[in-house]
Amino acid sequence: MVEKSDQLIRFLLPDSRSRGVIIRATHIFEEANRLHGLNGNIACLFDQTLLASILLLSISKGGTRQVLQLNPTTTAPVQKIICEARQGSVRGYIDWSEGQAILHHQSGENLSGWLGNPIRLSTVRDLGFGQPYISTIEHESDFLADHLIHYLNQSVQIRADIVLHGDMAIMIEAMPGCDDEDWFKSVEALAKIPNNALESETPESILLYFKDLNIKQAGTDSYRYHCNCSPEKMMLAIKDLAPEELASLADEDGNITTSCQYCESHHIISLNQT
Repeated sequence: MVEKSDQLIRFLLPDSRSRGVIIRATHIFEEANRLHGLNGNIACLFDQTLLASILLLSISKGGTRQVLQLNPTTTAPVQKIICEARQGSVRGYIDWSEGQAILHHQSGENLSGWLGNPIRLSTVRDLGFGQPYISTIEHESDFLADHLIHYLNQSVQIRADIVLHGDMAIMIEAMPGCDDEDWFKSVEALAKIPNNALESETPESILLYFKDLNIKQAGTDSYRYHCNCSPEKMMLAIKDLAPEELASLADEDGNITTSCQYCESHHIISLNQT
């Protein structure tokens, strides 16, 4: 199957000393939901976390990998969501209790219902050299965008605003020299984008809502849902298991079948390789 991609557009708002990115992740969502068998609100939660990891990568200034992990701080239907964005691709997996989720679906569909409150947000920003930057915060909100804004403000000292609406994501970020008046102009323009536009218009059309700020497109990147797993990487993942544990996992031919949580691919590893 050919993996279709979605385009992230980078843009500048010179008249408010800000910049931003926008992406409609139609194909990413389709592939992620197909692989993980998700639909409805649980699919929306997972998909928007994929988008969030792409947004965080877009401001990492040359970073090669951005991992975003969400965990509850109490018992909840969703135990963990991990998403990993690299230049050109994103992948992720969700650990959730389907039985609890059915009960939750009957009683409510907000973020705290899936993950509780507060939510623990952890990030790994890998710049491709030195040690990755790791950060963990806790925050209370029913909106994933609020958690991202809080993280950027507290851990990265970046003034940002974010919209996550269906398969649409927009992030604006203050540039050096952006004062409160400048920032208000950017936030005001973002807030004026109507929901029906976020739901159906192309990213190029949505960017026209920033025309009064002399918007300029600054470049594009293509993203797709793609996993780079391989038998070699799976072998590294199990190499530290005890010999007797490896033997218990092998079939009668001495082969271990591993499954990738990110893409559901199966890889066969011979005991002779471990």
